[in-house]
Amino acid sequence: MTGTTTTPLWHSPADIARALGQHVPTEEQQAVIEAPLAPQLVVAGAGSGKTETMSARVVYLVANGRVRADEVLGLTFTRKAAAELSDRVRLRLRQLRRAGLLDAGDMPRMDVDRPTIATYNSFAADIAKEHALRVGMDPDARLVTEAGAWQLADGVVQSWHADLAVDASPASVTEAVLSLSGSLAEHLLTTDDARAQLADLADSLAEAAPAGRTKAPYADTRKVIASVRERLALLDLVDAYARAKRENGVMDFADQVAMAARIAATVPAVGQALREQYPLVLLDEYQDTSVAQLRLLSSVFGGGHAVTAVGDPNQAIYGWRGAAAAALADFPDQFPSLGRAGQERTPTRYLRTSWRNDARILAVANRISGPLRVPDDGAPAPVEVPELVARPGAGEGRVLAGYAPSVEDEVAGVADFFAERWTPEETAAVLCRTRSQFTPVVEALRARGVPVEVLGLGGLLAAPEVVDVRAALEAAHDASRGDSAMRLLTGAGLGAADLHVLGAWARALAAAGGAQGEASVVEAVDNPPAPGWRAPSGAALTAEGRRRVQRVGDLLRQVRSLSYLSLPEVVAHTITLMGLDIEVAARAGRVAAHARGNLDAFVDVAASFAADTGGGGLGAFLGWLDAARSASAASSRSTPTPSPAPSRCSPCTPPRAWSGTSSPSPASSSPSSRATTAAPRRTAR
Repeated sequence: MTGTTTTPLWHSPADIARALGQHVPTEEQQAVIEAPLAPQLVVAGAGSGKTETMSARVVYLVANGRVRADEVLGLTFTRKAAAELSDRVRLRLRQLRRAGLLDAGDMPRMDVDRPTIATYNSFAADIAKEHALRVGMDPDARLVTEAGAWQLADGVVQSWHADLAVDASPASVTEAVLSLSGSLAEHLLTTDDARAQLADLADSLAEAAPAGRTKAPYADTRKVIASVRERLALLDLVDAYARAKRENGVMDFADQVAMAARIAATVPAVGQALREQYPLVLLDEYQDTSVAQLRLLSSVFGGGHAVTAVGDPNQAIYGWRGAAAAALADFPDQFPSLGRAGQERTPTRYLRTSWRNDARILAVANRISGPLRVPDDGAPAPVEVPELVARPGAGEGRVLAGYAPSVEDEVAGVADFFAERWTPEETAAVLCRTRSQFTPVVEALRARGVPVEVLGLGGLLAAPEVVDVRAALEAAHDASRGDSAMRLLTGAGLGAADLHVLGAWARALAAAGGAQGEASVVEAVDNPPAPGWRAPSGAALTAEGRRRVQRVGDLLRQVRSLSYLSLPEVVAHTITLMGLDIEVAARAGRVAAHARGNLDAFVDVAASFAADTGGGGLGAFLGWLDAARSASAASSRSTPTPSPAPSRCSPCTPPRAWSGTSSPSPASSSPSSRATTAAPRRTAR
């Protein structure tokens, strides 16, 4: 009819939920979903349905014609979380179309329009790559992996000829250089900024002597001052590492975010284009954003833009790189409402209902997390985090707890618990306080027939068979690694009396060579004493002890002879020389493919390191492993899927000296694929 207009239908969150067969949102969820296109902060506890709520907000705004699907930007930290949010949003949009809640004119567009869901780092990388020339940077710089960064920094440290007032091993210095470089980038600081601040801190600590004492700080204060001055000394190496990255045309994640933040702050046109492209922005896990990420986001979207940030200060995990719960408290200032939608100040909304757990489990969780809501000093927390409440219709649940008289009893109790309850259709997880607990827990579970996988490189490096391989590689590569040689000797069955004699012989060799440092056990193994030699105590190596020492020495010499091979081949051949592949397969109750899973995974790590570093050598690899294990810096590995093992063929096959048996070829001694041994996970009830 001419001259008439049609008012579009308004679909409430409840209407949409019912049409899509979903739970009707709670009042708190509905407030988040229906919020106007203006900034809002959402504090969401664990299991409170934040992903579903964010998805519902997108669907609600699209259904009511407020935004198009392709005008939505969602950012989170991991690719897995990004994929989950993306899948959830796209599923709901498809359901929305099938339910007929879109105008006919919108339906063709829904076939091609999709929201942009990405990680914070990939968002920064896109900005850095596209606009690098605007700030005089190289747009073609490639992203260096963690292993590649280690190799580059290690090269800088190893080639450093100037005086360095740092008492640490080269590997420790490399680790410190990488840590300092990353921290400066995450905090958007230059080395000159760091020099000024560190110098001021050291001077102020040195001058603050206690009243009534001589002008000298306490011993603990002196340690802090020494640590600060060491960091000052390392800044020249940080500069050299930055030059090496530029010369090699590479950058790391922290560099990308810092560059993107600089672009956003200095090139207003970039932010303007992004705001026009994405009228609606969702920021997940906001409590873990770093200083650089926060600066980037606030520079682009901080002018009253429709940003929904979701986070929980009690779940912050990235404090080591500058993230802080205060980021949530500062959100209203970083993203002011500017009077948008009648808001005088950016609101904070809450999701209190836990959809994941039953009542008793929530009661325990609230009790344990209580101190986080009320700090020790009694001051109010930066952001209020209310207690979680159970979902409607939640069960009562069960919480089991106990105090074991010993670590062994605790491990047995955990293993028995899973053995009684686990089924192949379920998964479960065991959290350990320290890596040293991994091995007994894994062995106890496997002894009861429960398949297990230890996630993360830190867990892999704690596996006894992997520790043995590392010990052989370390002792063969570095004569100062007496600790690794001692593990090999005790593993070979060398008794305490023979160990004392060997230690005396190491000291004798050091004295004869005029060595000023510690005696080298590795050198003593390489050159054992003559049969008639006696220690100052009068003891001599037993005949059996001599044979065991010679076996270890033969192993180390044969490992050194593998230097012409690639890194993964060196690792694979060392495993074969030691007979570890046969040893782990022979353990009672172990499937062969599962038994050597850790060894195969370790070879894969070596292959990845070599690929990432362009053929990095054994020394750099071992240093990287030391840093990864000591700092728990390695990222978690996903559940493995069967895949071809790296090639382990070589021109020749070294003899098997460690076990005294003939050696099959490396190719035949390794399975063509690695079996998955995923640990089952069960939701607590």
